[in-house]
Amino acid sequence: MNKQHEFDNLAYEEVALKEILSPLWSRRWKIVFFTLLITLVVAFYVSLLKPSYKATAILQIGTKKPANTLSINDAFNESTASQEQIQTQYELLRSRKFAERVISRLNLTAHEEFNSGKYNNKIPFLASRGTSDVRPTISQVVPAFRSRLSINPISGTELVKISFTSYSPELSMEVANQIGITYLQYQDEIHSESKESTSQWLVDQLEGLGKKLESSELALQTYRETEGIVDIKGISGLVGSELTELTSSALTASKKADELEVTYQYIQAHKGDFDALIELEQIANQVTYLQLKRSEGQIERKFNELSKRYGPKHPKRVAIESELASLQSRLKEHVNNLVISLEKSYFSAIEKVKATQRRLDSAKKDYLRLSRLENKFSQLEREVKTNKELYNNYLVRLKEADAMGNYNSNFYVRFIDKALTPKSRVAPNKSLYVIMAFMLSAAFISIIVIMRELLLDTLNSRRKLDNFKEAPILAVLPKFKVKNQSENDPSYFTDSRFIEAIRSLRTALLFSAEKKAPKIIAITSSVPNEGKSTVALELARSFSEMEKVLLIEADMRHPTLYKSLNLELHRPGLSNLLAKTHQINECIIRDKNVKLDILTSGISPANPLAFLSMKRFKMLIKVFGNFYDRIIIETPPVNAVSDAVIISRLVDSVLYIVHGGKTKREQIVSGLRVLRQVNAPIEGIIVNHSESVDSQKYQNKYYSDMGNIVKMPVRKQG
Repeated sequence: MNKQHEFDNLAYEEVALKEILSPLWSRRWKIVFFTLLITLVVAFYVSLLKPSYKATAILQIGTKKPANTLSINDAFNESTASQEQIQTQYELLRSRKFAERVISRLNLTAHEEFNSGKYNNKIPFLASRGTSDVRPTISQVVPAFRSRLSINPISGTELVKISFTSYSPELSMEVANQIGITYLQYQDEIHSESKESTSQWLVDQLEGLGKKLESSELALQTYRETEGIVDIKGISGLVGSELTELTSSALTASKKADELEVTYQYIQAHKGDFDALIELEQIANQVTYLQLKRSEGQIERKFNELSKRYGPKHPKRVAIESELASLQSRLKEHVNNLVISLEKSYFSAIEKVKATQRRLDSAKKDYLRLSRLENKFSQLEREVKTNKELYNNYLVRLKEADAMGNYNSNFYVRFIDKALTPKSRVAPNKSLYVIMAFMLSAAFISIIVIMRELLLDTLNSRRKLDNFKEAPILAVLPKFKVKNQSENDPSYFTDSRFIEAIRSLRTALLFSAEKKAPKIIAITSSVPNEGKSTVALELARSFSEMEKVLLIEADMRHPTLYKSLNLELHRPGLSNLLAKTHQINECIIRDKNVKLDILTSGISPANPLAFLSMKRFKMLIKVFGNFYDRIIIETPPVNAVSDAVIISRLVDSVLYIVHGGKTKREQIVSGLRVLRQVNAPIEGIIVNHSESVDSQKYQNKYYSDMGNIVKMPVRKQG
């Protein structure tokens, strides 16, 4: 059993995967077309780009420290440089100022590289774009220069690669070498400049920090004395607790007032209406009221008993009437007292809310005032602490600098490999771009197709059909192709799967184990263009192979059967029969190919609903029922007009047609709801135009043994 269950699950997963991927197969030519189109556009675009060349120089930056070292620990640990210092040198090579130096020394503002676009001369219009007769400034050239520059340290070494990409191989080599040369010159400039005495600088800083520390301490003490601050945090905590309690009380009082306000508004709206007032929960559940009500009931029962025995003037009856009137008077008086009590409670609750709000506002003001004092006090405290820490740190630095003396250390910088003129281009990689464009465009378009199918709220997949519980799924009809009809070929379709699916639907209706096969069948849908006319015609033809069938086109608003049967649009039909302008034999036509009688819609009336609501229409259905074994009625869409609702009350079964790829689930549910409101005999749903669902699962839903069904020969009719 477990193996069989696993096999069933595996089969279900395979079918689900097929249903997900089937939209790709059905739209394969669109996917191929757009993929090739995007690929050709990318290939054409890449062919217009200029080739780029890349030159690389290798520079060594030694692991020695800068000249000015302020820490004694740095002096005794100079053998290795920190990662931050090495990274600083790399960022220096990438910096804007460094780029401006190189641009200025090579006069790149006048070079063609930065005065032309990225397109070649194949298309003059694109080649001229970006070309300007005005010479750019250094600041305008810097962004393009830095975007082509690459500084990459070699992991685990002191070496760094300096690479520059350009449309000109000579320029890429020249710039890569010039960056290294400029960096060497920059290091020489740093170490050749006169260095200011570190100790003197620290003394100047300490003097200023001492004054700031003294000023901040004085400001803190003055503020403490002015505001009388002893323990600002403790007081703020007490006020905060009080504010929390008052906020809770205000919310409670406001909630109670809101509840009483509803009662008060009800009392004011029903003032003087005793019956309405006693419906209030506060009155209806009151103990005294319940006791008086029970007493009233007892007296009323006693009064009814005495009324049966005695006349209106009998003393006992008069006495009981007086007692009943007195009790009712007491009851009304008690209700009035309760109403007055509720009104007083409402006014009392309002006053309590106002009083609590006043206390809350006062507490908020106190809390805000204390918060401002606390914030200002904390700010002054932080300033004193910060100035004190800075002063102590600079004092320590001063002692270390005095101990270090004139210690100096430099980075060790030199060229390892200078850049050479590149022989081959590095970009664009045309083949890679075209392949990536093809793969990405195909994947992107495929994802769009799949997501569109999954996000459509229709019955276009087996998963959605299994989750649809509003009505049974009778059949899933595949998408079909229409061909021109001829006298010798009655088939209206080129896809035999559709015809077989219709026959399976016929078998399901005839041999349902749950109930008797319906004789009068109405076929409707949610909205137009879901294929109900086609299903009605082919189902009628299928039934006509076995029995005498009448097909009635009750859609007088938008008739379509005349197209399928090559008839005139305004030939006599149902409307003419109901209007008594023609006889039955003039309105019904015989489809001789399949032995089927058809009653078309006829002339479109101004008010089709009025025609279908006639008693004559109901009588015609009964009369036709005496002559035909099966009657199939095509009706207008449920969500568009109410014609189908009227017809559904006259039939044995309603078949609901939905378009598998277009009809939204909301439309289906809405249509079914309308039919259920009039207790229409909904047989189930037929999914039409299905592209991604295997219909075999749904063809055997209402019968068990296909082998017991015998295909009967075509019935000959007179």
